[in-house]
Amino acid sequence: MLHPLSLVKKLSVFLLLYVSSIQAVAQVYNSSASVASGGTGRAAVEPGDASFLNPATMAHLGGRFFFTSFAENEFAAFLSDNTKESAIPAAAAYVQRTTDLETLGELKEHDIAVTMAEFFLDKWSVGLTGHYIEQSLPLTSYTSFNADLGILYTPVDHIGLALVGYNLFGPDTNTPEEIRRKTKVGAGFNYLYQSAARFRADADSEGYMGLGLETFINRFIVFRFGFSDDFKESRPRGSLGAGFSGPRFRLNYAYYGNTQNSSDYRHSIDLIIPF
Repeated sequence: MLHPLSLVKKLSVFLLLYVSSIQAVAQVYNSSASVASGGTGRAAVEPGDASFLNPATMAHLGGRFFFTSFAENEFAAFLSDNTKESAIPAAAAYVQRTTDLETLGELKEHDIAVTMAEFFLDKWSVGLTGHYIEQSLPLTSYTSFNADLGILYTPVDHIGLALVGYNLFGPDTNTPEEIRRKTKVGAGFNYLYQSAARFRADADSEGYMGLGLETFINRFIVFRFGFSDDFKESRPRGSLGAGFSGPRFRLNYAYYGNTQNSSDYRHSIDLIIPF
């Protein structure tokens, strides 16, 4: 049997080589929980993030969840099932966003995603997300298919390590270069300290690095803080937020702001309903 560490090493080498040969532009969706924590979450388990940050976390997301998220020019929805009755942990997700581009005009994007995940060894899970993407500009539109592959390793309950490859089919060369989704590799770390605080760290091959901290006031309320930077774009951002986890629903709020550009900011709020 292939040793799990050998599998991860081979996957990471393949992904890094694959990334180095492709040039494009991409953006990964983040829920309010991950936005408030510096854009981190590849090694954390959050409804809404499983289909976009790391599909392998879907194997850990027990139960059923309905998730919706609202931000300016952005809407997301997520429905998951990981119960004893389900054949395999799976989810369906949808994200739509509108972006103003200086050279191309208004870009409207629709991303329909289907995620499946499972444990393949003790403490190891793997997940795959397939994407159907529509991108519309004022004079034309484009459609494409792509996929993300993620691995999550939890050596103990309070530690998670993640590796994810995004857009593994490569960019759609029929679309303008400004809106192509780039193939890249992301990694994540998650550490829970005595159910009182959680530390998160993420990075990717495109120069992004983020740090996040969650402090649990009690079993219902959490405060989040974070900082991230896209070093290639020199885009440092501070973030904060809060969450409420009740017996019937959860609410998460997030804000981030560019420390060098006051017009670059975002507010978002998520509603999560377990059922």
